[in-house]
Amino acid sequence: MEAHRVFVLIAAALGGGIATAALMQGHGMLWASLAAPLGGSTAALGAACFLAARRGHAASANLDAQTDMMVATLRDVAAQATERGTSPDLPAEPAAREARRIA
Repeated sequence: MEAHRVFVLIAAALGGGIATAALMQGHGMLWASLAAPLGGSTAALGAACFLAARRGHAASANLDAQTDMMVATLRDVAAQATERGTSPDLPAEPAAREARRIA
């Protein structure tokens, strides 16, 4: 997560907590101090949802490009293994090893 997004969440939590405490001041200091963390958490949750929705479209296109690149790389590795007749990352089966040892 980029640093500026963390600072946005911190600012939203602090601002929401202070605003909630100020609004609840008329009900007494106890109620204000009990409601402040709830208001701050709610404000941070709202800010996180906003940031996630805002980032969603750009991240989706980037993720698709990364996925396509990984699939192309895996296909290249599979093609090279097929040309050599081997499986590069998988161990040989015991029966195949036994057949090679006998031959």
